[in-house]
Amino acid sequence: MQKNVSCSKKVSFKITIIYLLSSMIWISTTDWILSNFHTIHVVWISIGKGILFVIATTFLLYKLIQRNIKGIEDREQLLNSLIENNTDAIIHLDLNGNILLVNEVTERITGYSKEELTKKTFKDLVAKEDLDEVLKHFKEIGKGVPSMIEARSIQKNGQCILVSLKSVPIAMKDKMSGIFVIVRDITELKEQEELIRRSEKLSIVGELATAVAHEIRNPLTSIKGFLQLFQQRAVVDEDKHYYSIMLSEIERINSIVSEFMILSKPQAITYQNEKITSLLMDVITLLETIAIVKNIEVTKEFEPNIPFVKCEGNQIKQVFINIIKNAIDAVPTNGKILIKVTKLEEDQVLIRFNDNGRGIPNDLISRLGEPFYTTKEKGTGLGLMVSYKIIEEHRGSININSEMNKGTTVDIILPVSSEK
Repeated sequence: MQKNVSCSKKVSFKITIIYLLSSMIWISTTDWILSNFHTIHVVWISIGKGILFVIATTFLLYKLIQRNIKGIEDREQLLNSLIENNTDAIIHLDLNGNILLVNEVTERITGYSKEELTKKTFKDLVAKEDLDEVLKHFKEIGKGVPSMIEARSIQKNGQCILVSLKSVPIAMKDKMSGIFVIVRDITELKEQEELIRRSEKLSIVGELATAVAHEIRNPLTSIKGFLQLFQQRAVVDEDKHYYSIMLSEIERINSIVSEFMILSKPQAITYQNEKITSLLMDVITLLETIAIVKNIEVTKEFEPNIPFVKCEGNQIKQVFINIIKNAIDAVPTNGKILIKVTKLEEDQVLIRFNDNGRGIPNDLISRLGEPFYTTKEKGTGLGLMVSYKIIEEHRGSININSEMNKGTTVDIILPVSSEK
């Protein structure tokens, strides 16, 4: 800005000097001619030289001003091109936060037209939760220092997106007159970063699983073998009962270690055409006794002629076991669990587990499936994580919806087999 002011002063000074010098040269030259060459037409010559002077200086001033204006127009066109062709949204604000000017990218990001935006203030585009931080950010800009912040923005359709705001003060004659805000939609970028973060966490868990699982399984096998031997030799029924409890706990430890092993290096998996309803019935039969103890009603609704799914049967069973066990833990005594299997139009099968349990808070649903994150007091956080991994490897998806004190619905979608 200081450079532009200096350039303007130079041009003004240059025009003034040229005009002053040309006037002095013209007047002194023409007066010398008239004083040395007497003629009866002095008056007409004097008038003529005045007219010529006016014409010459007018033409000179026109050329100088035109060249200066062209330079200003070129800089203005350059600035407009920078604003309009920028891949980021650029918003010009006054000191009160009113929107004065926007580019086309701003229209695409916000959903508002330029006319609608110029009738709004920047506060109208910021989510209420982040408004205080953004206002504090603008106060810092008032000190004349560029700054950057991330905030949530509300689009015209009501959708919330995450944006980065880089604000630059506009100074005119060393006085701040407004702010340029450069806005970039970083919603997808943050989602990708979150995927990378979860992938890195999964990789670390996998490395840990490989090291720990083998170390645990070796002594575990020895302990289990000796306990089975002692159980066979036991005479007192009470001792046999104790051995049974210890063996069941070892089996529980072994199942946890097995979940660790699934998280380790990828294993060779044989996919076969399986009937989902048959796999479900095997799991329901296995877990039905636990449901009966809690007096939980398990209802099945299977559509007829469900197509085969190409999968690894034991892994899919593991997923069903994890989901149903979670439902049984969440449902109170005399609760209900509904299991439905339907065929979707997109050559997919939907397996839905619906319970009337205590539900899951909305702010926690997004974290389900993270390593070691669990809503259960004695949970490891690995069950759902393993389930997500298995379904993802089967090119399917898991969707969880829940409402507090009303229940939870878990939808598993798997593609049907293309082989007949």
